Amino acid sequence: MKYVILLIIIGFKLQAQLVLGIDVSHHQGTINWNLVANDGKIFAFVKATEGYTYDDPNFQTYMTNGNNAGVIMGAYHFARPDNNSALDEAEHFVRIAKNYIGNNFLPPVLDLEDPNSYTHLDQLFSSSQLTSWVKNWLDEVENKTGVQPIIYLNSHYANYLSPSLNIYKLWIAKPGTAPNTEPDNIGNWNDWEFKQYSWEGNVNGISGYVDLDSYNGTVSEFNEMIENLNSVSYESFPPKLYPNPVNNKLFFKIPSGEKINQLKIFDLNGRLLNHFSSFNKNFIDLSTLASGVYFIQLIMSSNQSYTSKIIKSRF
Repeated sequence: MKYVILLIIIGFKLQAQLVLGIDVSHHQGTINWNLVANDGKIFAFVKATEGYTYDDPNFQTYMTNGNNAGVIMGAYHFARPDNNSALDEAEHFVRIAKNYIGNNFLPPVLDLEDPNSYTHLDQLFSSSQLTSWVKNWLDEVENKTGVQPIIYLNSHYANYLSPSLNIYKLWIAKPGTAPNTEPDNIGNWNDWEFKQYSWEGNVNGISGYVDLDSYNGTVSEFNEMIENLNSVSYESFPPKLYPNPVNNKLFFKIPSGEKINQLKIFDLNGRLLNHFSSFNKNFIDLSTLASGVYFIQLIMSSNQSYTSKIIKSRF
């Protein structure tokens, strides 16, 4: 599992700022993710798989380039209960998307909708049958990754599925609405996590229409969600640095029993800019650094050394 912190803090009015994003598949073609990020899109859900045999050909490229641009990325699976078992599809999804599930990524998503104009899941399955399929997929992904998935639904299927599924967070489809309005008719759910508010969005870096999404919370709440997704213990992981991109303070989370003996800051060319000995704080103030890419090296009390790339935000 690749553990890279990619949290965005933007220095406007944090509590009031909308957390906006997109969802994409290969239909969007070539994407300039730096332009997407500069257009204010903080997160992106990317199609990874469909059914049991289909892998989106642009998934890996989108995830890599989006991460490099500082966009918070996540993977979704397009369900085909009309063709396959839930366990087979869950295994397929995890096999393809496993490196992008966990802390510092969006939650994995089950996209449940009619697969085409002539296949209607509510005609093929009773509510209890479809609920069982969905629950099996969600359980299998959570068992394999330690992360609870969320469900993408329209209002019809949010009503059709059993209320027993509302323990899972909801990404509701509400095209034609404003990003900051409460969605109506979310079915058997009491709240929502994400809202898809347009199917015809225009975003710099993407040719043609793209789906637009908003998060139901503040930037701080979004960061907290991303940082604490994985339910497994942190004890065996390398130190984590967050938020990244960073504006002012960069915080450290280190395994218990460890201390930071030294901290070094290098520029992109490997030139040493700062060297701190006996570093005993859980953060460092980087507000004086110019915007750009840097490397932070932590030398621990165990003599282990860890180096992480960080992006100093210009905001």
